[in-house]
Order: sequence, then structure tokens, then C-alpha cells
Amino acid sequence: MQQNPQNQDVSLQIKKLDNQILRRIHSLYDRRKMQECTLQNMWVTDFLFHQEQLGEPVFQRDVEEEFAINRATASKMLTLMEEKGLIRRVSEDRDGRRKELRLEPAGRKLQQRYSTIREELEQQLVSGFSLEELDLLRCFLARMQANL
Repeated sequence: MQQNPQNQDVSLQIKKLDNQILRRIHSLYDRRKMQECTLQNMWVTDFLFHQEQLGEPVFQRDVEEEFAINRATASKMLTLMEEKGLIRRVSEDRDGRRKELRLEPAGRKLQQRYSTIREELEQQLVSGFSLEELDLLRCFLARMQANL
């Protein structure tokens, strides 16, 4: 079969890789055991955990920026995460309208499970790459994100 030149588009290649990554992650965990948590829930708990380790408070706007999602999507996702007992929103002392996002025990447990999955996936993804190649890849990906 002859290769379609459009199949070489970077955007299509990234989408294919994304599909493969999602399939691989789903093969590594059972959603029922993890309270039907989505991959986005896992990524957010991991983000909150690491920001907490740095002593940095996290607000909805930070989640929107980190994951390149819009306000409505972030709000709905965070509300569902709160209903699942993964996070809680705490009013900020200086401005009661702003709600800091904090991990609940169930969110910490999810983050610990996800951390193992993430490490395994990362090792598999970057296998055979030199440190220089990985640095270049990260640079290229950051430039593509900035271009959009």
C-alpha cells in the first residue's frame, strides 16, 4: 500500500502517538478499581501533588494553563473530582472568591498509583533516546505548543 503524504503531517503523527499512549495507559490500570477516574483526573492529582511539594498553591486557572483546557472544561472536571472525593476547594484567606485546590486522601492514593503508571510509560516511550535527543524533543514540543 502506498503511503499517503498527508500521513506524514506532524499533527497526525502526534495524534497517533496520543492514541497509542492512551491505549497503553488504559492497559496498565483498571478504571473500576480507581473509582472510574479519568486520565485527566490522574494528571491533575499528579500536578497538585507536585505543586504541593513545592509549596505552591494551585487554583483553577493554574489547572487551565497547565493542561491547556478552557475554563468551562476545568470547572466541570474539578467539580466531578470534588464529588469523587479526590480534591477539595478551600477559600483563600485574602480573597474568599478564589478557591485553592487541595488533594484529599483519595486523590493522594490516585496520584501514587498514577505515578507508577507514568514512570513505566515514560521509560517505554523514551527507550533508546539519548539525553540530547530527549532535550531536543522537549524543545521541539514546547515550540509547537507556543506556535499554537
